[in-house]
Amino acid sequence: MPRTREVRAFPLTDLRITRADDKTGRLEFHGRSIVYNSLSEDMGGWRERIMSGAATRTLETNPDVRFLINHDPNLLLARTASGTAGLTEVADEGVDVDARMADVSYARDLAVSLERGDISQMSFGFWVTADGWSGNVHEVFGIDLDGGDVSVVTYPAFAATSAELRSAAARATGQAAQQPDPEQVTRALQEMRAGKVLSASNRQLVQDARDALDALLDAADRSGPTAETYPLERARHKLREYELLAQL
Repeated sequence: MPRTREVRAFPLTDLRITRADDKTGRLEFHGRSIVYNSLSEDMGGWRERIMSGAATRTLETNPDVRFLINHDPNLLLARTASGTAGLTEVADEGVDVDARMADVSYARDLAVSLERGDISQMSFGFWVTADGWSGNVHEVFGIDLDGGDVSVVTYPAFAATSAELRSAAARATGQAAQQPDPEQVTRALQEMRAGKVLSASNRQLVQDARDALDALLDAADRSGPTAETYPLERARHKLREYELLAQL
C-alpha cells in the first residue's frame, strides 16, 4: 500500500526573524515546526498527540525537507538538502526549523506578515511510521519527514488527515465514518466554478467526497456487471474531478 502523506498544524512559537544588512538582503527564520505532547483540536470525536521523539529517527537520516509557504512548492523559502534550512529536535518539546530564506519578494513579504503577527501558525507534511491509540487519542510515535515539508500557513490544515486514519479513528471511537452531504458538495462545486476560493471546510468536504467515491470505486471493482452496479466510468470521472478540486 502506498504511503499516505499527512498534514498537521501548530501555533508558531519561538519565532525569530533576523534581517541582515540591506546589501545582502538576507532573512533568517527560526520557529518551532512540530510541537510534542500537545493535544490537538477535536478532529471528529478524537484527538491527536505527536509524542516526544517522534522525529528522532527521521532526523538522523538527514531528510530532504522543504521550507514553504502554505505547502506551495512554488513558494520555496529554503531546503535542508541545499543546506539553507535545518531541523533540530529540542528534547521533549518538538522540532525547530532554522532557515536562510531566499532573497525573493515573497520571503520579504512573509517576514513582514510574521513580524506583524498576521501569520502565526506552522504546519508540516509527513508520513506516520509508528502510532497507536489511547482511548480516543491517536498517539504518533514515529514520523518520516523525507520528501515532506514544513510551512508557515495562513490557515491551518490540522484536520487534513488521510482517509485511512479517519477510518481507523471511526473504528477506535466506535463512530461511523462521516459521509458528505451531496447538497453541500454541490454548493462547494458551484462556488469553485464561479471563481470563488474554496474555504478550508469546503476543501475538507470535497476531500471527504473524494474518499467516499474512492470507497465506491473499490466496491464497483469487486462487483459484477449487474444493473445495480454504479457505472464505473462515471465514478472514475467524478473521482478525478474531486481529486483535482481537493488540490486547490
